[in-house]
Amino acid sequence: MIKAIKELFETAGVNTLKGFGNILLNGFASDLSEKSRTAQIGTQLNHFNPFSKWIERKYDLIDESTKDIYWNDSHSTLRLKCSGLFFGSLSMQPIGLTLNLLNKVAKIATFAHLWNPSKEKYSFKARIVDWVKDLFLVIATPLILLGMIFASLYGMTFSPPNGKKLYASLERLIYSGGYHFFKINGDRNPNNFFLAPCFQPEATTHFFGGTPGANAY
Repeated sequence: MIKAIKELFETAGVNTLKGFGNILLNGFASDLSEKSRTAQIGTQLNHFNPFSKWIERKYDLIDESTKDIYWNDSHSTLRLKCSGLFFGSLSMQPIGLTLNLLNKVAKIATFAHLWNPSKEKYSFKARIVDWVKDLFLVIATPLILLGMIFASLYGMTFSPPNGKKLYASLERLIYSGGYHFFKINGDRNPNNFFLAPCFQPEATTHFFGGTPGANAY
């Protein structure tokens, strides 16, 4: 039992270090293939609705407002995960957000969006829009961290599914153009994010590795 727990934390540590390294070396959405960009979930206003209604099926939940499909954890499991995310938001997110902030500030200051080479189609207008988006995210970083703390508390107490959705949406928003390159067990998936990959729509992995639904909770 102790050995299994140790292996889980070792895997999580390796994944975290990979994420931290990747955020400094990468961070351009233009580096993603057209296929990967098409597969990105993205964010819209409905992703930040804390009162969404849900359609429950055996293995998944469908958010009525966005039609996104999430893995159907039990409420008790979600509360437990949100509890972990609350402490992770206080301890690990500040580190990830700081590295993310440094990455975005460096790109903004050097106007890297305008000269960064891309193998895919990346118009001048799209580059300007991405520069402005990164500027907004730099300014909004402290509020997004507070939002993550609120989302985890909301999921622990009042509405586990909506807390889950809010947290996942905030991670997609702030790490967009950075943790698109967060590698978990070698998987370069544009919808994998820092602390809550299994909270994302169409989740493909857990923070500790493994496919959602493949193991008992």
